[in-house]
Amino acid sequence: MDEGVAETNRVLRRVFVVASGPMRTVLTEQLSAAGFDVRDTDDVEGVVNAVQKFKPDVVLVEEFLPRRAGRQVVLALRATGATFPMAVAGVLSDVSVPNILEWVRVGATDIWKFPFTREIAGRTRELIDELDRSQVQLADMKTRVLAFARRAKLNGTVTVFGGTPFEGSATFVNGELDSGRFGATDGEGALEQILEVDDGPMSWTETGGTQPVLPSAALAGFKPRVLVAEDDPSLRKLVMKQLENAGYTVEGVADGQAALQLSRLKPWDVVIADLDLPRLDGWGLLRELRADVAQREIAVMVLSAHEGAVDTLKAARAGARAYLKKSGKARQLLDAMALLAAPRAKVWDSLSARKETKIELRAVGPLWVLRTLAELDCQGTLELEDVMGKYSLSVSQGHLTRARATHGSSLVKGMEGVKVLLSSRGEGVFRFENVNKPDDAPWVYEVLDETCAAARVEEQAKMSAAMAQPGRLFLNEELAELYARRATAGELRVLDAVKNSPDDLDGLAKSSGLSRGEVEPTLAELLRRGVLETNSEAS
Repeated sequence: MDEGVAETNRVLRRVFVVASGPMRTVLTEQLSAAGFDVRDTDDVEGVVNAVQKFKPDVVLVEEFLPRRAGRQVVLALRATGATFPMAVAGVLSDVSVPNILEWVRVGATDIWKFPFTREIAGRTRELIDELDRSQVQLADMKTRVLAFARRAKLNGTVTVFGGTPFEGSATFVNGELDSGRFGATDGEGALEQILEVDDGPMSWTETGGTQPVLPSAALAGFKPRVLVAEDDPSLRKLVMKQLENAGYTVEGVADGQAALQLSRLKPWDVVIADLDLPRLDGWGLLRELRADVAQREIAVMVLSAHEGAVDTLKAARAGARAYLKKSGKARQLLDAMALLAAPRAKVWDSLSARKETKIELRAVGPLWVLRTLAELDCQGTLELEDVMGKYSLSVSQGHLTRARATHGSSLVKGMEGVKVLLSSRGEGVFRFENVNKPDDAPWVYEVLDETCAAARVEEQAKMSAAMAQPGRLFLNEELAELYARRATAGELRVLDAVKNSPDDLDGLAKSSGLSRGEVEPTLAELLRRGVLETNSEAS
């Protein structure tokens, strides 16, 4: 061993390994053999105390650990003053750029691939030397991403909300940020905003650039239903006329409360809402739609008299699908609407042609899919899967003939299976095939109405109990472990904060490091998926 390497190991030599199985063995054996002082554990509950006592230069964390996701360990280390300055490297089998960025969001400094393609000891020395020079582990999220991009010499484009009016992208060339665009912001500012969208669908293109997604001019047989909420009668009429001329089915109202009431009476594909509506403003309308099982999958486009990066990001994080400055220009409106309608139009056209159809629930919504199968009189089976389980549903002549879902290790059938499916973001296919229809098979629409009504009451009761006494919430350990594998950083923070038994919602928000406005929808989603249970459910 040369003198330089010996000096590096003598001064900066401590590595803490949080892993299990083969990864733990490989890391500890090779690093110890190279002269590093190594400690290792798979005890996720005692990690913070163990790391605090050992004071390592680098903590290596496996992607999936017994009873906890690796990102939760990173969050716990970054939330503790004594361990916050320590560099953390995630050791992953999935090193896709979107997954890497999820790790950087929670505080990771570097990402390694397992099985290893580089010599471990040498890479550890390089990382420790870089950290000693730059202290990048203490930097903000954007700076850590830029440092990782240089280290990995990334070439490609990361895109968030691809194919939608909110699309943003950042392109890297040989590890350097070449360009970025999100809303009205460009360069490093755009990258920073892209990283702040915790729940935005993200993709990576290796080519070093992206082809612009062109709006679809024709809707074919699909007739999107659009509700326009705008208090200016002239602008409302103009928007409605532009949409009607383009083939949309449109209705309009003058205030947010009327929009909310009408949204509950008919199925809508898009709601266009002015932010400054009377009675209930656009933000309040968006919040109410997102809180209801039958309305949360409606795409919302917000209209504003201003075009600003802050409001664009705020709208995206609140669940809107498009942010449009009021201009009266038909092309801007129709291009944005075409992008919003495209996912459903594609599925509709494929099902109408009786073709096997790929379904992405996140893009089109489970309720819409089931209604469409009934509306088009489809006969066949829908098979879907997400991180929580698998879902299977058969329909024939507008009737539901079978529904079942595995939720963790639990199997549920019938209306309960449909309810579980309505909270999924899974992917899969619908295959046309002969399906036997029993005489007592219920109509799909009736099942959906009953399921939504029951789910609405149940969700409201759970949410009221959770907000009143968050300290009495329980984790469903099995579902929490599964959910954590693809949870957002905010959801992971809430999961960990629940363990502290907070007295009230403010305490839960403080413990998670989120605002009340961020905690409430996150809490609702975790309750819907069964990851969190109220005291009555768990007893």
